[in-house]
Amino acid sequence: MALSVNTNITSQTVQKNLNKAGDALSTSMTRLSSGLKINSAKDDAAGMQMANRLTSQTKGMTVAIANANNGTSIAQTAEGAMQESTNILQRLRELALQSANGDKSDADRASLQQEFTAKTGELTRIAQTTTYGGRNILDGSFQNQAFQVGADANQTISFGMSDISATGLKGSYSEATTSSTALKGLSATTIGTAPSVQDTSVVGGGAAGVTLATDKFRINGVEISLTAAAAGAPAAAAALTAINAQTSATGVTATADDTGIISLSAKGDIKLEASAVAGPPTPTAGLASLKLTAATTSPAMGAVGGISVNGAPVTWGATDTMADVLGKISANAGEGATATYKDGRVTLTSGDGQDIKLSNTVGGSLAQLGLSAGTSQAKLTKDTSIELNGVEVKFKKGDTTDTIVSSINSASTGVTASKNTDGTLKLFSNKDITIKDGAAGSGLDALGLSTGSNKATTVETTVSDLSVLTAADSQRTVQALSDAIQQIDTQRSALGAVQNRFTSTVANLQSISENSTAALGRVQDTDFASEAAELTKQQTLQQASTAILSQANQLPSAVMKLLQ
Repeated sequence: MALSVNTNITSQTVQKNLNKAGDALSTSMTRLSSGLKINSAKDDAAGMQMANRLTSQTKGMTVAIANANNGTSIAQTAEGAMQESTNILQRLRELALQSANGDKSDADRASLQQEFTAKTGELTRIAQTTTYGGRNILDGSFQNQAFQVGADANQTISFGMSDISATGLKGSYSEATTSSTALKGLSATTIGTAPSVQDTSVVGGGAAGVTLATDKFRINGVEISLTAAAAGAPAAAAALTAINAQTSATGVTATADDTGIISLSAKGDIKLEASAVAGPPTPTAGLASLKLTAATTSPAMGAVGGISVNGAPVTWGATDTMADVLGKISANAGEGATATYKDGRVTLTSGDGQDIKLSNTVGGSLAQLGLSAGTSQAKLTKDTSIELNGVEVKFKKGDTTDTIVSSINSASTGVTASKNTDGTLKLFSNKDITIKDGAAGSGLDALGLSTGSNKATTVETTVSDLSVLTAADSQRTVQALSDAIQQIDTQRSALGAVQNRFTSTVANLQSISENSTAALGRVQDTDFASEAAELTKQQTLQQASTAILSQANQLPSAVMKLLQ
């Protein structure tokens, strides 16, 4: 190689190697000091992009795990409130079952309704005040909420919760009902003692005239046949014999004075009627012969009075007759009712299956009639039966409406009976009701029912509309609450499913995050063992290059040897 002063190729070569060792040494120091294998795009452009993608993924998964755990917390909060709501619904159902029982009075049911109303209000309060982070979750506003459970867009799980307040919880009940008309086969009877009115009397308008063997007339519906007799005492004596022979049937006793004037007396009404006869004399001949007139005579009350019959007022004056008063009484005792005064006693018989409820509105008025305050229950007048849903239910003579209701309820017909305020029957079932006449053939008419099938209808309601104030309301409530409890159970099942889904999501995200972090470390983290060795190598090369460069820079001085 030629010696040259201007050009020192060897020095330049050594400088190049020295610079290369310096760059490598700088890179090693940067990696060791930062802990990162990639500190700029020039280190590894593709690796830098991969590292950034992995960094986004791992950081996103960390947030997604927190989001999923928050979703689980919301679901658990809601489920805890739903458990208490279920407890309340179960208590409401217990109250309804208690109220449905026949041993409960109206006052008992009113007390049960107080707790029922309070519990219903608490159900609504729980729904309106259960919050998470200040947000209501059970009032129906938390619907279809998406939870970001992935590192990328639209990786979500959605769920929501319905309104579980008393107005939001819905139920339904099936109901078939029918009510009877008047119970014509039942009647109530009240028989009084001797009233305080005077005996009834009727006096003939004069001495009895000639009587014939064809003369007839009726006293209180009983026919009296006269015999032939001369006018005056003979005719009167013959008439007394005929009339008094029927006293046991008519309740009327006859007397006569010396002149032949007939007097009739009775502890009750005296009703005189003509009896028709064939040919002459005229149909009124019997009464006319005795100087009597066809009429009904009733004793005067003698004092002002007033009573209540089945809640309706009946009043009378001192001059009113017993017949007038009894007519007013029978008008308030039901269609077909009767009130009679016979043999010194008042007898009341109700119609249309009504009870007879008597009370004084003027003191002593019932005693004036020989009656007592109280209630006489209507009873069946004969044995009968009906068929409900294919099951024959039999009733006995003397059964009251309450007994009839009890007989229906104790039979396995699926039908519940109750008594309306007007004394009629009400039949209730959650299925169809089929009604037919029983073997006796008189049951439907006696109980005011009609043959046929009453279809059950389904009615939707809310818990807030339910009540336990009556047995029928309680039966409806039991049915509807079962649906409301099922509604919450369905919601809780959905919450349980989404909690399990969140748990699986978190576990999967943690696994992916672990592996992604490991991959990120392999891409961008410095291998200190390898890099430390590289650092030592480059430091040594740098020192060697520096020493050689010093010697290479001395090569041009060799020319001086030639110039000496």
